[in-house]
Amino acid sequence: MANGLKIENLSKSFLTADRRPLSVLEDICLTVDNSEFVTIVGHSGCGKSTLLKIIAGLEAADSGGVSVDGRPCNAPGPDRGMIFQEHRLLPWLTIEQNVTLGLEGVPRREKAEISGHYLKLVRLDGFGKAYPSELSGGMSQRAAIARALATQPQLLLLDEPFGALDALTKIEMQKEILNIRRNSNNTMLMVTHDIEEAVYLSDRVVVMSSRPGRIKEIVKIELAESRNRGSADFAWYKQRILLHFFDEDEESRPEFSI
Repeated sequence: MANGLKIENLSKSFLTADRRPLSVLEDICLTVDNSEFVTIVGHSGCGKSTLLKIIAGLEAADSGGVSVDGRPCNAPGPDRGMIFQEHRLLPWLTIEQNVTLGLEGVPRREKAEISGHYLKLVRLDGFGKAYPSELSGGMSQRAAIARALATQPQLLLLDEPFGALDALTKIEMQKEILNIRRNSNNTMLMVTHDIEEAVYLSDRVVVMSSRPGRIKEIVKIELAESRNRGSADFAWYKQRILLHFFDEDEESRPEFSI
């Protein structure tokens, strides 16, 4: 992806029940480079998920634009894959069939090879003939990741993909994403409320303001690839990001010490 993801002066508003405009995103400018992992954090309602949907082509911006590799993102396309908080697997299809759902026109043998490759990548080889009801929550989410990767997107969009998982499964899935990134070299843009998750996974963390969502700061995470959640450096990044959530309300600002 020579030019990466580029968001230029993007704004978005919705109409309330009484037909008044409600500004959700305001003048968002962001570039995500090839093979980079960037995470967006912010208060609920600041437009994080709306931004991902605009990038995916599922929503239209009011102004500004989004491009991937120089191509405008005005509609869904195979260059972008999206993973939601719920796995959204079709229960009447096998895992293999779910993974190859977006591969219309691809010969059956090639579909099987693609499915096998990505199921192995997410450690689900041997489960291709199973149905979603036969898998755990973490396994189902791994299958959803395989489905998103099967179309070989340039950009993978992750909308709180581990929010519905228990704490131990979430940690396992975070490690899985890092493993997938090492093996597939995808560019990834994720939305999360979990600051520790953001520091653990990201090259950069984008901190959003309350609605209307604006970019307050972009924090570059300069930690080793193998990250220690208990280290002082890791805690320093968590503190730096967390303080942005309290700077509009000094009375609620917490005291930290490391």
